[in-house]
Amino acid sequence: MNQNYQRLFDPSAEQLVTLVADRTVAAILHSWREGRDSHIVITGGRTGLAIAQALDVGLFRASSERGSDFSADRRVHIWFSDERFLSTDDSDRSDTTLIAAFTRSREWITFERVGAPELTDLDGAARAYAAALDQSVGEDRRFDSVIVSMGEDGHIASLFPGHDDELNSTNSALAIDNSPKPPAMRVSIGVARLARASAIYIFAVGESKKAALTELLDGGHRSPISMLRKNSPATQIYITTDIKL
Repeated sequence: MNQNYQRLFDPSAEQLVTLVADRTVAAILHSWREGRDSHIVITGGRTGLAIAQALDVGLFRASSERGSDFSADRRVHIWFSDERFLSTDDSDRSDTTLIAAFTRSREWITFERVGAPELTDLDGAARAYAAALDQSVGEDRRFDSVIVSMGEDGHIASLFPGHDDELNSTNSALAIDNSPKPPAMRVSIGVARLARASAIYIFAVGESKKAALTELLDGGHRSPISMLRKNSPATQIYITTDIKL
């Protein structure tokens, strides 16, 4: 296995979600102890929803354990790895479901949403998200935790194998107008920006992901995940999986 890929294996996907959520809550609390806001990235889909629910429980539990000290002037900024370019009230947006999952800890969270067609065009939404990332997180600051899910074809966020222009872009956020998965128009955090993280967790759950995972761990170098490694060779990338290899 490549030097900064570490495999986190458990036959239970639920246990993997709990593990990553616990580590992310610990990273959030660490940033607060250092006197700064925390910035994390989460993904959509079933794995993303499970992560959001687990983070909500973990933050609420931490607030109970820490008492009034927990409500200091610190925030958790949640960024979305990618978003369908749909109206803000469209139920098919990823962030709609993810935001709704935070029922207990919302008072500490700022949700950083991608713009919508009623407000801007696709390029404008990508530029605005990139500017928000650069201003809020900072161009040199790392995310405290990045959590994404790998598709059967090896894609993460809305970054797909073979889309070299997008994979090689240094922009913090990208306008995607040719996603193989509908809808075609999306906004994605760029691979170079995702790579600037203290820890990256990539969920590869289910046997349907086995071929793409095997290719990656055997040294594949053109996938979005390999581009994460290229852009941040010192960052530990955790391949979080229930697949036996």
